Amino acid sequence: MKKFVSLWIVFFLSLPSAEAIAAGKPLRVLTSFLPMYLFTKNTVGSAPGVSVDMMLPASLGCPHDYALVPSDMKKIAAADLFIVNGKGMEEFLGAPVRKANPKVVMVDTSAGITPLRNVDGEEHGEFNPHTWVSPRNAVLQVRAIEQALSKASPENREIFRRNADAYVKRLEGLIAEFDQAAKRFRNRNIVTFHNVFDYLARDAGLTIVGEIEAVPGQEPSAGEIHKLIETIKAKQAAAVFGEPQYPARLAEMVAREAGVPVRGLDPVATGSTSLTTYEDAMRDNLRVLQEVLGK
Repeated sequence: MKKFVSLWIVFFLSLPSAEAIAAGKPLRVLTSFLPMYLFTKNTVGSAPGVSVDMMLPASLGCPHDYALVPSDMKKIAAADLFIVNGKGMEEFLGAPVRKANPKVVMVDTSAGITPLRNVDGEEHGEFNPHTWVSPRNAVLQVRAIEQALSKASPENREIFRRNADAYVKRLEGLIAEFDQAAKRFRNRNIVTFHNVFDYLARDAGLTIVGEIEAVPGQEPSAGEIHKLIETIKAKQAAAVFGEPQYPARLAEMVAREAGVPVRGLDPVATGSTSLTTYEDAMRDNLRVLQEVLGK
C-alpha cells in the first residue's frame, strides 16, 4: 500500500500544471551560441511553456571549428527548435545533429540576409558568417526567430510579436546612432583582427584595409605581418582594432610598428547573458569608432 501511495505521489507531481496545460505543449528552444541566445531570449520573454537554452558556453566565442561533445548531443536530443546563425558559422551542423534528433527544427536566422563573400572562399567558406555584428542584420535575425517561434508555439504568437517589436525598436535606435555617427567619420580605413566586422563596416561605410589573422586562431607569419604594416602606412589606416576574445599582443605590436592607435571592438561573441548585452557592447563599439575615426 505504501508503495502504491508513493507511486501515486510521483505520478501526481509529474503532471503538468494548469498553466502548462493552458499554454499547450512545452516548447524547448536550443540556441547555438551567445548572440543567438540573446536574440531569442529577448523575443521569448516570459512566454509560458517556452524554455531557452544555449548549447555553447557564453565564454567560447565564434564556434568556427567547434566539435560537438556528448553533453551537446543531449541538449540537441531534447530540443524542439535549434536556433543557429547559419552562413557556415556553426560548421558542426549536419549529420551529427540529425542523428541526435531527427525531429528537431533547425532555424537558420541569417537565411534572408544578403551575404558578403569571403575573398578566399574556397578555403574558409564561401560567405562571411558574422552577420549578427551588424545591427541591421540583427533585426532580420530577430524577425526570423520570431517567425519560427510563432509557428512552433502559435498560442504565444502575440507575446513573441510584442517582444520582438520592442527589441527591434531598441535595435533600430542603435542603427540610427551608428548612421548619425558615420556621417562624421573623417578616416574610414581600418584594420581588424579578423573578418568579424565586415557587415558592420558595410553599414558604416568603412573600408577594412587589412586583417591580422586571415584564419581565426592562426597567427600570421613574419612576412604577412610586415606586409600588413606596409599596407597600414600606405592606406593611412586610422587604427588597428583587436578583439576581447583574442590576446592583445599581436594587435598592439602591429599598431606600434605602423605608428597608429590600437583599440578594441567587441563582436559580442562572448559576454554576459543579460538581455541588453548586445546593445551595450555595440554602443561601446560605437564610442570607440567615434573616438578614433571622428578626429
